[in-house]
Amino acid sequence: MTTTGFLLLASSLSFGAPAPSASRGYEGPVVIGSAEVVSSAATSAPTAAASSDATPQAEATEDPDELSLDDVFGPDPSDEPAAEGSSSAPGADNNSETSVDSIDDVFGDGSESEGGSEIGEIGTLGDDTLPVAGVASGGLFTPDTLTFRARILSSLYYDIARTEKPGTLGRNENRLEFYFSYTPNKHIQIVGDIEPVFMGSSQAKELDDLASMSMLNRFHMESRAAYVALNELAKGLDVKIGRQIVVWGTADKFSPTNNINPDDLEDRPLFTEPIANQMLVVDYAPLRDRLWFQAVYVPLFFPALLPPSVAAGLRDPYAEVPFADPADSGKIYYLQDTFIPQNPKLLPKVLGHVRMPDRTLANGQAAIKMGTRLGDIDLSASYYYGRHDIPLPVEVESSVIHALNAEDEPEDGYYIQSDAYLIYPKMQVIGLDFTTQVPWLGNMGLWGEAGLFIPQEERLRIEMPLPFGVDVTPEDGIANPEMEVEGITVRKTPFVKLTAGADYTIGKHVYVQAQYLRGFIDEFGADHVGNYLLAGGDVIFFGRHLIFRTFGLIDFASNNPEGEGMSGVIAPAILFAPPRGFLNFEVGSFAFLGREGARTKFGARAVGTSIAYLKVIGTF
Repeated sequence: MTTTGFLLLASSLSFGAPAPSASRGYEGPVVIGSAEVVSSAATSAPTAAASSDATPQAEATEDPDELSLDDVFGPDPSDEPAAEGSSSAPGADNNSETSVDSIDDVFGDGSESEGGSEIGEIGTLGDDTLPVAGVASGGLFTPDTLTFRARILSSLYYDIARTEKPGTLGRNENRLEFYFSYTPNKHIQIVGDIEPVFMGSSQAKELDDLASMSMLNRFHMESRAAYVALNELAKGLDVKIGRQIVVWGTADKFSPTNNINPDDLEDRPLFTEPIANQMLVVDYAPLRDRLWFQAVYVPLFFPALLPPSVAAGLRDPYAEVPFADPADSGKIYYLQDTFIPQNPKLLPKVLGHVRMPDRTLANGQAAIKMGTRLGDIDLSASYYYGRHDIPLPVEVESSVIHALNAEDEPEDGYYIQSDAYLIYPKMQVIGLDFTTQVPWLGNMGLWGEAGLFIPQEERLRIEMPLPFGVDVTPEDGIANPEMEVEGITVRKTPFVKLTAGADYTIGKHVYVQAQYLRGFIDEFGADHVGNYLLAGGDVIFFGRHLIFRTFGLIDFASNNPEGEGMSGVIAPAILFAPPRGFLNFEVGSFAFLGREGARTKFGARAVGTSIAYLKVIGTF
């Protein structure tokens, strides 16, 4: 199996709550509260959707026997009732501290196993607990009509390996998130979200840049929601128009049926986070969760946000090239491994150019989904027509930019320039998914989804770095220089990508999950789909105020060229929410395993550096 070497996007892993089988819409910033520790990339299990208008999960009832933060930090004085005379009998013991008598008090005894779906879900502030903007006792804006929430996130990423300069601060982001929802009546809802983002590093390189605030202060705006919802136009019929996110699929993070919104692959702990786009969404549920339909139309294509390491990978002349025929790949391997090292002047400077689709109705995206609930099993089937949101190389033009026999050397060291042109290939996807819980297995969660991808044929043409050609098959003993190498990268053959997984809760404090992946997020084409195993879990203390989390992903050796071996990623993290405050801390790492520079999924240079990171999040 070969992957799109120019665009190897396995920059990181993080694991977030999978979407239910029907869209719930964007509900604003994630809660970071004392009742539940939630990271910006929390782990959770897929759960069966109760209905298309399900509300966020209610806060779990506290177990009086469970070790709490009050046992460690002491009770909050503000939580104690005000004294009204002497309410206790003489000699009564007023110490309410819970003791820890056995290991079961920390890890649980397994008698109250709740199943995986209750552990690690991303929470959202309920409308009844939110601060409300512009609240008055009556009039246009009331607590029942206007909801407002906000979040502040500050993060720092530290490059620890696979970098020329270990110890570099690779990212320092400060983000403000503001969300509002205005519902004047049961038929109208107006939702908006705006997120100004400040990056700590400066772009100033010249003296004149120091006089420009735009160069000194890196800043951009994002928005996850800006739409108008028309609810109950008829029984069970809702329409949403504007900027929004629609997530399909039941798997955790890696959902082959989820193709409507482009992916944010730039921020590693938020890997595969969807990017909002302008669209029309029609929901019709004549029988509520027993039968529902969803139709989506996106007029303008929007691409995935790629990490900076992908551009570096594209510029790497030794990156893997996604030919479908091993004979074509062998010719490029000869250039990369033998010919260019013997002729270093022919090492090209590679530039990437993207050919975006024309802004026409014919290039819009359309999708439809139908779902039902049979007993404890949620099922849905879907169809998507659109494009793969990660670009694919189709042409590489080479030119001499400095005479090879010149006495002087070029300023940048390059004699040859290669211009790579990339497109977004069209595709159709037929999808099926399910999710359920198994009561007789301790409420073990099970889920699976598969997408049948129907692509168009795509070809790649690569010009040789010399005007008189290169003999790329010297082993045949015949001098036959070729001016270019051209071959198929994506065949018309339909291919399947799928995810199947399970999770389980052991006692009250241990959560484990595993998923099998057939096809990674950047893989496209019947000849480029590999097999992966994802596994990990949480150990939870103090009522979810402290979580130790570790997840990992393995790239099987059978995915890679012979002799390259395996690769992988390990992602440990510690999450902590102090008591009595909407505050969260997260310390973690993403470390790539396997030989650096290998032709493997996580060994390629395009994946970037291994990092350690710190996040501080406040919600109000």
